[in-house]
Amino acid sequence: MKKLAVWIIGSAFLFCTAYAAEQTATGTSKPEPTKATSIKVVKMKATGKVVDITDTTLKIERSIKGSVEVVEFALEKPITKFKAGDKVEVRYITKGEKNVLKEISPKRRPKITKKAVQPKEEMESNMSTSKGSAPAK
Repeated sequence: MKKLAVWIIGSAFLFCTAYAAEQTATGTSKPEPTKATSIKVVKMKATGKVVDITDTTLKIERSIKGSVEVVEFALEKPITKFKAGDKVEVRYITKGEKNVLKEISPKRRPKITKKAVQPKEEMESNMSTSKGSAPAK
C-alpha cells in the first residue's frame, strides 16, 4: 500500500512539473506588473503671473524664496478667460515629467481694512475739555 501511495505522489509531482515547464515555454502565464510602467500622479498648486498662453500650453512666472522660475503647464482645453500679465492660482497634477493643468482661478488679494484711529492729542484734548465743564442740568 505504501508503494502505491509513493507511486501516485511521484507521478503527480512529475505531471505538475512537466505542465509548469510547458506553460513557461509557451508564454501563457500572466506577466508581472513592473514599477517602470506605473506613473505617479501628484496633485499640486502654484501662484504666479501669466507669461505666455496658447491653446495647448500656459506659462506662469512664480517666485520661490527670492528666486523666480517659469513653469509650463499642458492644457486639456483652451483658456480664453486669462491673458498675459494676470495674476493666477493654478491647480495641476504631475504625470511623470509633465505638468497638466486642472483648474485656474484669478489670484484674489486679501481685503485689508484700515480702521480710523484718532491721534492721541485729539483724544487728550477731548478728555480735558470734558473734565472742566460742569454737568448740564
